[in-house]
Amino acid sequence: MADSTKRTVRKGRVYPMKVADVEYRAFIWQSGSGFCGRLEDQPQVALCRGRTVVAVRNQLSAALLALQAQDLK
Repeated sequence: MADSTKRTVRKGRVYPMKVADVEYRAFIWQSGSGFCGRLEDQPQVALCRGRTVVAVRNQLSAALLALQAQDLK
């Protein structure tokens, strides 16, 4: 059986975000009837899903705040 070398290419937008005076870049794309997003260069923040782009951005910023609070402990 031949090895598959398929690559996934997602078309989306990069949204700049500022959380606690730190700049981040969120990549958000449409997936079916909803949206998915993740932060660039932040693999510890999990993929977020929501019905709107704003909901995904809010989830990503909440995940960042939780991660920063955990780091401060």
